[in-house]
Amino acid sequence: MKVIRNLKNCSKSITPLALTIGNFDGVHLGHSAILKQVKKIAKEKNLASGILTFEPHPIAFLHPEKPGDFRITSLAQKLKIFHDEEIDLVIILPFNQKLSEISAPDFVQKILLETLNIKHLTIGYDFTFGKNREGNFKMLEKFDFGHVANQLSEKSEPLIYKGSSSLKMVRNGDLRQSHFGLNEISPTKIANRTCSSSSIRKFITEGKISEANEILGRNFSITGIVNEGKKLASQLGFPTMNLAVKPHIIKPKFGVYKTRTFIPHLNQKFSSITNFGIKPTLHQDQDEPLFETNIPDFNKEIYGKKIHVEFLDFIREEKKFASLGELKQQIERDINQIDPETSSG
Repeated sequence: MKVIRNLKNCSKSITPLALTIGNFDGVHLGHSAILKQVKKIAKEKNLASGILTFEPHPIAFLHPEKPGDFRITSLAQKLKIFHDEEIDLVIILPFNQKLSEISAPDFVQKILLETLNIKHLTIGYDFTFGKNREGNFKMLEKFDFGHVANQLSEKSEPLIYKGSSSLKMVRNGDLRQSHFGLNEISPTKIANRTCSSSSIRKFITEGKISEANEILGRNFSITGIVNEGKKLASQLGFPTMNLAVKPHIIKPKFGVYKTRTFIPHLNQKFSSITNFGIKPTLHQDQDEPLFETNIPDFNKEIYGKKIHVEFLDFIREEKKFASLGELKQQIERDINQIDPETSSG
């Protein structure tokens, strides 16, 4: 998979594309339906499959007053998923003031038609683009591709075939006519729920991890570096890994979760429990929430190493116990709820 991080790195010789556009936060099952269609069209038309996405997320740029920890997936996680989906090309468009002010028609003409060699465009039912979110599928259906093509070529005038979602256009510098396809993907529903990033965010912040995972089509996960803590949990007999997570990643409801932890440098997965919160029994003055993961019977020191933690289910809410003895008994009960699977490479 090739990754282009700026349109300046594109050229007129870029491979003809079957493209989709979006933020793809979470890359959930609705997004997967779009990617599946893009790959299908690319194969049928002998095109490369491509994704145009944005960084930072437009919400973070346009609404800096809102809490910053809303992203389900980091850019690195998204790129890994796109790679696993066997997408040929990912274009990361920097979202800045200039891009936020570009009109929808200019976005189509200057970016999609003049810069990228697009032959087919697939978008989700709720995708919008351009200043004031004025661009959508209906706008694209009515867009005057003929006028744009006349500007790009003096040789031919493209036509729009109403109702067929098939557009004919001429690429800049190409004297031959070529077909430009356009299609919209309907919403994907799971258990009568529409798959959407906003629904996943809501479920995660409410601690409804199983519902979030159902829409994601995989387990919600976080990635971070293990930091050395005060080792108070170790004194209770349950050593934990304090995880430093990127600040823009969404945080779940305070509580204890059944998790699965992958340690890349060991190439092993382990059943685990993870607490997210302020640990009121141990830290009465702690304001900053922390992720702490315990792997039963794990005694290796991995400070400074990266780990991945998948959230499987919610066990209980975080609470303050009357004594350390009560806390220890509860942690033992929490551990008894996780699957007794062995580590795997």
